[in-house]
Amino acid sequence: MKNFKNYFAGIAIVAMLFASCSKDETSGEPKVGDEMATISLGAVLNDFIKNQDALKQSIPECSDDAPMYARVVLTHELGEEDVIVPIKFDGTTYFTDYDEDLAIPIPDGETTTAVSLTDFWVYAEEPDEMTMPIWMAPKEGSDYENFVNDALPINFDLRAGSKKYVDVEVLCFDDREVNLYGYQFFDLVPVPLIKFCLFGNFCPSEDGRHYVAGYTVSVWEGSDASGDLLYTEVSNAVVEDEITGDYYADPLCFWLPDTAETDTYYFEITLNNTDEYNSEDAGEVILSGPITDDEIKMFYSEEDDSKMDYYHFNYGCGNDNPPPFDDPREEAKRYKACLKNLGDANAVGFAYLKLEGNMLTATTAATELTTGNVPQHIHENASCGDYGGVLWSLDNADTSWPEADAMGNMFYTRTFSLTNAEVSALGDPGARTAVLHEADFTPVACGEYEEY
Repeated sequence: MKNFKNYFAGIAIVAMLFASCSKDETSGEPKVGDEMATISLGAVLNDFIKNQDALKQSIPECSDDAPMYARVVLTHELGEEDVIVPIKFDGTTYFTDYDEDLAIPIPDGETTTAVSLTDFWVYAEEPDEMTMPIWMAPKEGSDYENFVNDALPINFDLRAGSKKYVDVEVLCFDDREVNLYGYQFFDLVPVPLIKFCLFGNFCPSEDGRHYVAGYTVSVWEGSDASGDLLYTEVSNAVVEDEITGDYYADPLCFWLPDTAETDTYYFEITLNNTDEYNSEDAGEVILSGPITDDEIKMFYSEEDDSKMDYYHFNYGCGNDNPPPFDDPREEAKRYKACLKNLGDANAVGFAYLKLEGNMLTATTAATELTTGNVPQHIHENASCGDYGGVLWSLDNADTSWPEADAMGNMFYTRTFSLTNAEVSALGDPGARTAVLHEADFTPVACGEYEEY
């Protein structure tokens, strides 16, 4: 499965003393002084790095080309500069070559000048009117400004004879963006994004017809709504086809920051009314919960890593929605185990438990399994180092085991009705492990349940 990769950048600005250059003076405008502040922009490029009704979608690729030229547009107290400069490489860092147009004059009698960086593009070749950039800095009001700390324009003061450092972040031009923070040399810092898409159906009753759901999504960084807000009340559009009269909607997709560590994002999904239906639950948060980048990667195809599945939910349709999201109005406890391979096996995935009173819903999504039966159990101990004996078999209602398909993928879900004695024997699911086996009961993956 593919972790979508892209890049971003930072900039450094170094102010230096240079010989004065003469310019005509205009009455009422600042006068050119004897001191200059020179800006050099640099860049360092670092490569960083299921079983649902699914629609497929290609993921755009980032260019692997090295940065060769930059176009910089900035304003200062004595004018504007719009310059294309070569990018040089010193073995570690990319940076723009010295250019006289980036020697910013300091007004007469002043020690600083105000500078505003308004546009920044990076190219893999010397640009002409037909050349597209490989990176571009986002502006305030753009779709991705939430991913930057300071979208363009970036304003700062340059002081003659000093060095000023201001961070800037830049993402690939294709569907991504950039943050600029001003250094004399732009250091490009890797900040990846991963794409996650949702699609929903709504049923007025469990036996009713399925409608395309209207919904609104907010997303935070972290495991709850106290983290940094990434998206605020983004809604899908349910529209009527003028020819067929059918209603349809595109999936709602989000680009999420994906660092080298495990990243967690908290989603809230609110139901909306559409022209097709009205629901008493409209305006209510119907699904919420945290999801990690590792879980999102489970939606990507191993056979064609340019494709991904959507998270498909069905509200009111009589079946539980797939984890990790759940109805926050339900009084239930939820647990999640990250399944990691054991021994020489390659199996990975996630196992979930939802305990609501005496009802236990178990869900497993795993891949890299051997085709055929996959025995799985809840084991008594809390550690995969010693998971202990079997507490509960996660089998099908007919006592058969779930099966991995020809591609090695398995999706399992079942709700068990437990007796009081069985609930007591299960104890705290957060102190249990999930173990998957080959058909001959050789263990291939284990995960430790944690409440979430």
